[in-house]
Amino acid sequence: MFRQRLEGRFAKYGLELAEEKTRILEFGRFAEQDRKRRGEGKPETFDFLGFTFYCSTDAKKRFFRCKVKTSRKKLRSKTKALKEWIKNHRDMPLEWIFKMINAKLRGHYQYYGVTDNMEEMCLYLHNTKRLLFKWLNRRSQRRSYTWEAFTKGLLRTFPLIQPQIRVSLLGR
Repeated sequence: MFRQRLEGRFAKYGLELAEEKTRILEFGRFAEQDRKRRGEGKPETFDFLGFTFYCSTDAKKRFFRCKVKTSRKKLRSKTKALKEWIKNHRDMPLEWIFKMINAKLRGHYQYYGVTDNMEEMCLYLHNTKRLLFKWLNRRSQRRSYTWEAFTKGLLRTFPLIQPQIRVSLLGR
């Protein structure tokens, strides 16, 4: 029924729905209850603009909330691109490397820093630290840092910026 209404609206403007690109899914306040009643699992999620949208409730489990988090595909691709960048620039001075990494982190936080996405932003920061440790240790034939020396020495000298929620999706 919904698909027919949607197709009717598109046809009014001379447009058609592309079947291979269009997916109608159950989403919203009652989606979880309806799917549970039919014996199906959790409501489906969808990805849009690098975010995964999913059905959930507020912290006290009283009200429905549509929540967002970084899409796994985007997180994986950004981590992979960061790895290649660090690998290709590991011979540069440490001050410059950390300055550029902070610029990359700042850009990531400004785009993905929305309500409910702190966990994925912290994961990206952790992946960044892990990659820096791995590739900065390969600047010479000998190991340059232990994890403790890296975290308590190098990261104190050149601190990485911490994730921050920049945009509240709660509308308050």
